[in-house]
Amino acid sequence: MPELPEVETVRSVLARDFVGKKIKTVTVTNGRAVRRHKAPKYFREALEGRTIKSVHRLGKYLIVGLDDGNKMVGHLGMSGQLLRAKGPKDPKPKHTHVVFTFTQGPELRFVDPRTFGELFVSQPLPEGQAPEISKFARLSIGGDGLATRVAVPELAHLGIDPLEDQIGWDRLAAIVRSRTTAMKAVITDQDIICGIGNIYADEILFEAGIRYDRVAESLSTIEIRRLHRAMTEILADAIKHRGSTLDDEQFVDPEGNPGEYQQYHRVYNREGLPCPQCRAPIQRVSVRQRSTFFCEKCQN
Repeated sequence: MPELPEVETVRSVLARDFVGKKIKTVTVTNGRAVRRHKAPKYFREALEGRTIKSVHRLGKYLIVGLDDGNKMVGHLGMSGQLLRAKGPKDPKPKHTHVVFTFTQGPELRFVDPRTFGELFVSQPLPEGQAPEISKFARLSIGGDGLATRVAVPELAHLGIDPLEDQIGWDRLAAIVRSRTTAMKAVITDQDIICGIGNIYADEILFEAGIRYDRVAESLSTIEIRRLHRAMTEILADAIKHRGSTLDDEQFVDPEGNPGEYQQYHRVYNREGLPCPQCRAPIQRVSVRQRSTFFCEKCQN
């Protein structure tokens, strides 16, 4: 599943290439892609004729701001892609479910073989009403995350975004020490910390020297400070290298380019290879039917 760095990579291309463009037509060929709407026509009618004003991200969600104040929200799910095409003559990939055309410029296509991803148009709550913001997100001391949650009520439940929300190590400590579950479960729970999934959880925990099954409330101050630093550094570095494209080659940016951060993974998908710090073999275990990679010596 695309995680925060991959979604941020997509966001940067969309912001560069589509902000200021007016949507001409929207074609939906699989209603599951816009399943929050009663029918595809409601999704289409909310978008046709609208101009894209901004593209933001929160966790694993893309938020496209429109000139009428509404937002189109996208989640790539397990296999979703947003791909740019020069025009209608370009061959459409199999599993193309939504196509956007513009009064000028390229097409944008939503492709999703497994159909876990979705697109929907969010509308603000009626005047005088406000969404119930996540108690973890409310610990933020700045950033754009809180405003995004207010503007898109469907995302109000999301926990802290490590990059869009500003949070010091002390407030991260308050979150972590309130949990009695394993650390990997905590940092991949989107209602606690949003944007991190299987890949970056393993990389962050290795960088911080913390085992995946360590009980969160038991972390020391030094360990939480290491965790705080590792989150920021690993995610920023992954964004710099435009995300990770694994062996299935499922993740590509809107121009069809794969990420490069998989070349810099230190533990993820490296079972049996030497740890880059101590040279012991990287271990793999299955947790909740997902692989977890770690170093037995460096993460204890």
